[in-house]
Amino acid sequence: MRLAGIMIVAVGIAGFAAYDQYDKRVNFKRVDARISSINDQCYMEKVTREGVTKTTSTSDMLRCELAESLTREHPKWQGYTVKHKIEIRFAFVSPVDGATRTSKLEMSSFPNGRPLRAGEVLPILASKTKADKTRAI
Repeated sequence: MRLAGIMIVAVGIAGFAAYDQYDKRVNFKRVDARISSINDQCYMEKVTREGVTKTTSTSDMLRCELAESLTREHPKWQGYTVKHKIEIRFAFVSPVDGATRTSKLEMSSFPNGRPLRAGEVLPILASKTKADKTRAI
């Protein structure tokens, strides 16, 4: 009985992953986007487990340098990990109508682990049917 439940969940996850890849390949086109702005903020997070319960504690959003410093030096924040919230705004040419559009992506880490700068080109996926819809690659 337990094995059947695990198999159902595994098949569901595999099906979702397959559909996601199909959707990206059929409904989106890879285009280059010009980055207009980047907002990189951080928060600190700590997960504690007590038996079967799990508690997650987080801080407010703050500058990443300050978060790194606090987790190293301040006794209250030791044991916390620094998490990023990156918002990238960009302009791209829509494959739907050939017009320049703007959009944004939110990420928890930079693509390829390399910080991006305004003015750089970022490859994205733009919808073939909805002019404003984009996805990360």
